Amino acid sequence: MSDLMIRDIPEGDLEIIRALAEERQESLQDFLLEVIREQARSASNRTKLAVIEARLKRERPEPIPMDVILAAIHDRD
Repeated sequence: MSDLMIRDIPEGDLEIIRALAEERQESLQDFLLEVIREQARSASNRTKLAVIEARLKRERPEPIPMDVILAAIHDRD
């Protein structure tokens, strides 16, 4: 795992981040690592969704008729 150093964090922002970490009973490092992981997952998900959206626009699938959907739901139960 790589190290990261962030400089010149405004004191007010740092106080808020420390308070959030404390509320979750986490160290500042653990809290910020989770924030970074959440951002990375979110970016990854947005990329995946963009790929799916582009594929759907290219392929333009036919809509599924409502009676087919209802029958599938009924068969599942």
